[in-house]
Amino acid sequence: MKCESEKGSLPGKLSALISAVIGRSGYGTPLWLLAVFVFIVAYAVFSRETTTLPGGSGAAWTSSLGDGRLDARISRLAERIRDNPNDIQALLESGILKFRKGPGSYVDAISDLESARSRGAADVRIFYYLGRMYQAEGLYDFALEEYQRLLNNRPDDFEVRMLAAKLLFASGRYPKAVREYEAISESHPDDILVLENLALSRWKNKQDPGPVLEKLAAKGRAAEFRVRYISGRIAYENKDYRAAVPPLSRAAAESAGYPDFTDRALLYRMLGDSYVRLRSDPGAIFALTELLKLEPDNDDARSQLARLMKARRRAARENAAKAKRPAKK
Repeated sequence: MKCESEKGSLPGKLSALISAVIGRSGYGTPLWLLAVFVFIVAYAVFSRETTTLPGGSGAAWTSSLGDGRLDARISRLAERIRDNPNDIQALLESGILKFRKGPGSYVDAISDLESARSRGAADVRIFYYLGRMYQAEGLYDFALEEYQRLLNNRPDDFEVRMLAAKLLFASGRYPKAVREYEAISESHPDDILVLENLALSRWKNKQDPGPVLEKLAAKGRAAEFRVRYISGRIAYENKDYRAAVPPLSRAAAESAGYPDFTDRALLYRMLGDSYVRLRSDPGAIFALTELLKLEPDNDDARSQLARLMKARRRAARENAAKAKRPAKK
């Protein structure tokens, strides 16, 4: 698939290059030299344009380096860039490797990839990595712009379409999120995650999620689990905590059986808060304990749990003291 800054299909461009070279044969160019040149052009074009994106069959440069080799490679690239600030390939590789290092390196990775692009890099992966990092940094408009650039080149890229749709939802653009999830659902009608997010987007957009939930519930046990989670989440966000607890508690009990479910922490946060608001200390203690296993640095949860445990110990002492008092005659 072509990059946004290039025109024409890959076979078309290659054919044009070959035709142009062959057309020069009338001016005395040896045929064997033409053949070598055509081979070099074909190799360069194909090796550049068939690079796969992460989430596909591989990610060039990042798939086989351990952390130590990663740092060493980044250091060598930094030397290349110091020697030649216009080394596009070094900037591109450096940015991708820094992306792999994690959020702490995102700012430097963005700088490298933007520098590579400003110097003429035309690698479709730039859109993907910049989109991911801008999203992580909270720069949603920039991230959406990068995802759209990538989708202009690869309109059927499911992963990027989902990333863009989720970003529309997260940024409160619910009408657009609904439209995007509906479009994705047309090509992936049985995808549970698509239907789940479509239901949530419809609800946030003040549309009835019921028909989508009914369709989702018919997809099997994993889908039924998702329906319980969504139903509990909707009740919780509507501040109907009593209605939220049954589906959330059941979903929490089942959640460990679905390793691809990524909202376990949110599930226990909602369940714990519902129990706290309903003054159900045992349920709140259970939910907060489970939440801290998933988010050990959650200070609010730790503080709430400490308060509830202190109240439980105080109540236990008071009950023990009452039990020791002689019964009144």
